[in-house]
Parts: sequence; structure tokens; C-alpha cells
Amino acid sequence: MFLRFIFSLLVAATTLSAQTKSDKTETKKEEKDKKKDAKSPKKEADLFKGVDPKKTAKKEASKKKVKFSSSKLKVRIKDVTRMKGVEKYTLIGYGIVVGLNGTGDGDTEMTQRTVKNLLENFNIKVEEGNLKIDNIAAVMVTATINETAHKGDQLKRCIVSTIGDAESLTGGTLMLTPLLGSDGKIWATAQGPIVNNSITAGKGGAGGNKIQKNHPTVAQLTNGAKLLRDVGIDINHSDTLTLYLRNPDITTVVNIAESINKVFYGSAFAVNSSTCEIRVPQVVRRENRVMKFISKIEQLEFTPDRKAKIVFNERTGTIVIGSNVKISAVAISHGNIAINIKNIDSISQPSAFTRQGEATTVRINDEVTTVTEKKADLIPVPDTMTVGELVNVLNNLKVTPRDMMIIFHALRDAGALHAELESM
Repeated sequence: MFLRFIFSLLVAATTLSAQTKSDKTETKKEEKDKKKDAKSPKKEADLFKGVDPKKTAKKEASKKKVKFSSSKLKVRIKDVTRMKGVEKYTLIGYGIVVGLNGTGDGDTEMTQRTVKNLLENFNIKVEEGNLKIDNIAAVMVTATINETAHKGDQLKRCIVSTIGDAESLTGGTLMLTPLLGSDGKIWATAQGPIVNNSITAGKGGAGGNKIQKNHPTVAQLTNGAKLLRDVGIDINHSDTLTLYLRNPDITTVVNIAESINKVFYGSAFAVNSSTCEIRVPQVVRRENRVMKFISKIEQLEFTPDRKAKIVFNERTGTIVIGSNVKISAVAISHGNIAINIKNIDSISQPSAFTRQGEATTVRINDEVTTVTEKKADLIPVPDTMTVGELVNVLNNLKVTPRDMMIIFHALRDAGALHAELESM
């Protein structure tokens, strides 16, 4: 009896100990869960409940990833600026091309009058109506003078273009043509054979084909134009040099001045968003080393800056996105509606009790239109998403360039796109 009592006490003690351990384990588990919940912050936006925007965006971007470099770009000063006084000039002139194989202006009054005036300079008088000018074409001649050029230089790129109804300039020769500048003065003359690398075969019409390769009414002067004046300024004795940015930006012009001052201390300063002035040291001017000084400045590298901008051309479907474009937290969904129209032909027969001759069989064309809306995924986008991540997400959504334009406009209207939209 005593042994049975002792045994029951041992069993009760063992059960109580096991229950106490179980309670302690559950208490520790509850405390650990509370600490874990305290560490993870609650989502404020209902849009992202149960969804991690960063993980979702990264998952979409990783499907078809496009890599973007994060390193800062270094460019030379000479590649983004031009120097005051070192510019290009354009010349233009009117002339005639002769020696064409029946592909000239025909009976154009302007060309006939030009030829008549030309012949009168050689004491040859003719009536305009008696001229046959199938082998002559009136043309406009354009040429470009480089930054620095001297009298007697050949302007290599000299373009000849028809202004009448000539069909081709192949095999023609340009007569002496004066080329004028914007000041109305003659700066160069052009003359000589022209080439246009075009082929025209056949005359078309009934039973024939006309084959044409390249553009036959624009040609290039073989020997170029001859310059009659010196062009350019002498900067060897200048005490100040001025640089103009091709794309004005305050941060960029300041970076240029700082990169110059690291080598030539205190010589450069930014005037405005597009202008940087450089003081030439007296030692450099005295020793006639201005050109070497300019060469060193042109080779200096710096980091350019630019506005966050998205440029698109709706006609061609081209989109260019700047690297500084940022997107605030937003969800993107873009669905398409497909409209399908089918024509179904059916035959309408007269009823069985219709008298003969009173009805006929009629062919009916029915038009059936169906509208199908494609499924669109809702993709959450986190704050400050980079342009590379955004492009990867849109690519995996299979968004076309024209759809991207609509999405970017919607993002801007929602206040989530921190960039300027520019349409070409």
C-alpha cells in the first residue's frame, strides 16, 4: 500500500514537470515572435500589402536583365565645348551644270535665261526660245569652311543640288560658280566635274521598268571649292579664351572650370550656364605657347552633368531615357484591348410557300465584331528606382515603345516621375 502511494506521487511529479517545461517553451516562442514583429516595420501604403515592391521589381527585372554601368563618365573638354572665334562658316552659290546626257532641265525658263546671260558674257547673243537645254541643269552649290582656313585652300565637301526639273546630274560639269557668305561677299569659287554615285536605267512607261540607285539629283564636286580669303582669328596674343558648351548646364560648366583650375590654378571661372572664361597666363603669351596651352585644356577630362530627361519621338517610336531619371513608389499596369472584325457570308433563301418569280436567293454579308481585353499584370515599383531597373521591368511586361510613352505621361501626371518629358 505504501509503495503504491509513493509510485503515484512520482507519476504526478513527472507530469507536472513536463507541463511546466511545455509552458516555458511556448512562452519563449511567443516572446521571440513579438521581438520579430517589433523589428519588421509595418507597410504604410495599402497598395503594397502582402507585396514587397523591391523583391517584385527585382524579380521582374531579373527575367531579362539589361546591365547598366554605375561608374561616372569622364569626357574631354574639347568634345563638349567650342571655342569663341573658332567656328565653321557656310557658303552658297547659284550655277549651272553642263554635259548631261539628256537629263537636264528641258525648257525651264530660269535655266534658259541663265544660259542666255552666260553666253552674252562671251559676246554670243541668242533668243531664249531657240535654246535647247536638255543637257543643262540649274543648281545650288553649298560648301563649308572649317574653323581655320587660308586663301587658296580647297574646300573638300562641296554639294551640288538641282533646283529645276533635271532628272540626273550624272556625268555633268559645274561651270564657274561664285560662293557667297552670310555677309554677301564672295569667299570662294567652285568649278569642275561632279560625281553622285547613282545609276538610272530604263525609261519606264508601258512595257518597261525604270531602275534607280541612290539619289541622282544631288552630287559632290570632285575637286571642291577654292577659298579666296583667309578665315579665322589669331588667338596667339589673346589674354582670355572663351569656351561655349554645346548643351548648357550650370553644374557641367562649373565642373569644367574646376578641372582646369586643378592644373592651371585660378585661371578659369564659370560665367553662366553655357560659358566658361579662361585667363591665359602672361608667361604663356610671352613665350608664344598659347596653342600648347589650349591643347592641354582640350585634353582635360571632367564629369558632365545633365537634367533628368526622357526624350521620345512618336513618329519613329524612339525613346531615350537619361540616367538620372528617378521613379517614386507606384504600381504600373497597362492592358491592351484587341478588336477583331470578321465578315461572314450567308445565303438567304425564300420561304417554301413563296410564289415563283416573287422572291430570289440573296447573298448577305454579316460583319461580326469581337472585343478582347488582354490580361495586364500590376507591378509595384519601389522608391528611387533607377532607369535600368525600370527598363528591365517594362521589357519583361512586353511593353512597346508607344505604350512606354503613355506610361511615362501617366507617371508624370501621377507625380511619380521626377524627370522632364520632351517630345521631338
